[in-house]
Amino acid sequence: MAPTRLESPMPSTHSFTHSFSSSAPAIDTSIPVQEIPVLIVGAGPVGLFEALLLTKMGIRVRIIDRDPHISPFSRAQGTHARTLEILAMVEDGFIDKFMSQGEPLQEAHMYYGSRRMCTLPFSTGGVSRYEQPLFTEQEKLSKVLAKELEAMGVPVEFGWELVDTEVVESVGEESYVKTVIRQTIKPENGEREHQVIRSEYLVGSDGGRSTVRHKLNIKFPGRTLPNKSIMFDGIVDTDLEMKNAVTITGVNQKTLLIFGMSDNAYRVIVEVDDFTPDEDLDQINREACLHPETRFNVIESRWLTCYRVNERRAETYNYKDRILLAGDAAHVHSPAGGQGMNTGLQDAHNLAWKLALVLNKLAPPTLLQTYQDERMPMADRAIALSSKILAGDTDQGAVHHCFRRLFLLVSPLLMYIDPTAFPRMLSMLEIRYPANSINQPHKSQAQPKNEEHQVGARAPDGPLDRLSYVSEDLSSLDNDTALTRKEQCVYVQELTVGVGRFHILVLAGNSLSDKASFKAREEALAQRMKEHAVQWSTRWQYPTVYGSNTDSQLFKIHVIATGTMSEDHQNGLLAQRAQGDGRLFWDSSAAVHTSYGVSTQAKGRGRGGANGMDQGAIVVIRPDSHIGFRVQGVDKAAWADVTEYFEAILA
Repeated sequence: MAPTRLESPMPSTHSFTHSFSSSAPAIDTSIPVQEIPVLIVGAGPVGLFEALLLTKMGIRVRIIDRDPHISPFSRAQGTHARTLEILAMVEDGFIDKFMSQGEPLQEAHMYYGSRRMCTLPFSTGGVSRYEQPLFTEQEKLSKVLAKELEAMGVPVEFGWELVDTEVVESVGEESYVKTVIRQTIKPENGEREHQVIRSEYLVGSDGGRSTVRHKLNIKFPGRTLPNKSIMFDGIVDTDLEMKNAVTITGVNQKTLLIFGMSDNAYRVIVEVDDFTPDEDLDQINREACLHPETRFNVIESRWLTCYRVNERRAETYNYKDRILLAGDAAHVHSPAGGQGMNTGLQDAHNLAWKLALVLNKLAPPTLLQTYQDERMPMADRAIALSSKILAGDTDQGAVHHCFRRLFLLVSPLLMYIDPTAFPRMLSMLEIRYPANSINQPHKSQAQPKNEEHQVGARAPDGPLDRLSYVSEDLSSLDNDTALTRKEQCVYVQELTVGVGRFHILVLAGNSLSDKASFKAREEALAQRMKEHAVQWSTRWQYPTVYGSNTDSQLFKIHVIATGTMSEDHQNGLLAQRAQGDGRLFWDSSAAVHTSYGVSTQAKGRGRGGANGMDQGAIVVIRPDSHIGFRVQGVDKAAWADVTEYFEAILA
């Protein structure tokens, strides 16, 4: 679905006297000040995704980048399962625009010298519908995002660089961000245009050498590893098995990584002791780790860089509650494992809905504190994981070499025991946020023992059966076509498509399966949902104009039942509801209930036992598809607990 064009989000202007730190260049104080709710500095994938999400939630943004255009040189290559899931949640069909730009990475071939030790399949083992990473250049992903933004009336402003930025704090007034930016308008004489931007928030997504971070003197502690690596894209002639990915560890313990790209090209990363631009790449590759008899000739090198790996993380992501860092501006590490861009995109996903709720006055500003609390540990995880994968860069001792060789020798056995363990770790599907103000364990009920079911965990996906379609869906279909559509399944994550909304899963267990009591229980559940939905929408809803959508509802409710299904369920009240308005779906195998750790059987005790509504659970899924709250039962008291949760986190 093509996005609806919004009115161009041109900032309003007015003049006022302004001053910056003495380190900033002198700026004409008569320059008019332009206002915008959010200024995004850096138009890589992270900044572009942040701008897109905020725009879809009705927040006006301006996004600038010092470069003249999107860079054709792509450091990042892989998009992992969790990132593909969040892209799919933006809107129906959105993920297809990315899937068409690449190929799934199905397996990796691991060599020790010239000997292939094993083939590692990239599979999540059914945990996600996106079984393999999508292998595509960062440039392509950025161009898709930029095109979507422009279609919504938000062009990326290339050629603008940040000069200085600060948070202005005045007694008795709300703070704000004041930023000076400039662009060169006459290169022949260096003439530049300056602008001053007043924004409520600034997102710094301007890369590992972030100007935002430097201007604010935010420390970037960590380490620079001693060994160098060469990364280049080009055409090679080789007798190696080059399908998908190849990793080669040489007898000298150096590593070479090879990934297929578009246009029959390959990305090659090789460890070196030192490098000068005029050196022979073929000779470097052979000396690094290739067996003397292996054919590996570089026919063409399109792009080459030599670098030392930095492992660093900003000491804060949140500067004075107004400036927020994301992506490489907040964390950098080795490209091994492909965690960098994925971590950055998930930063943007975590931050955007929180910013939108705060700017729409639906949540207190303190909500933004959870961004750092949740994403900083994820950066530490990515740094640790990439460091382990590329351990040869950090440990050159004899003990390490022996261990590394032993790992390669036993790797075929490890792959046989659990071939999905390593791919799942890379996929980022197992990420879980800690309990905090928006991940609230129930105040009296015990947390599930399995961490995958606890608050803060990724909301699991799974197939459900559609019972029927609302009348307008069937009006233009013949009986055979309608029957076919009724039999189609829908996945939980397909129900939660759309940005910035809470989804309430009513996992009703077997409480609706009994034919004799179904209608009474259905009516009781429908009444409870209506009462609380009206209460919520009266207090919290988006402004009438909500990005590219006309739906202002902040909450979507989905009922999921299991057990024996009958015609009464097919023709019932809940089966005819609109999606998101308490529509009933059937969990035939109870797999979705199991994935959320929800019992399908009535306890026969406790609250609601008399009418069977003490079984099941209500699970609140946050707008970024993590579990925020859960309560056992679907009775009156359970719904009251859900309302209490929203009262605690919303304004």
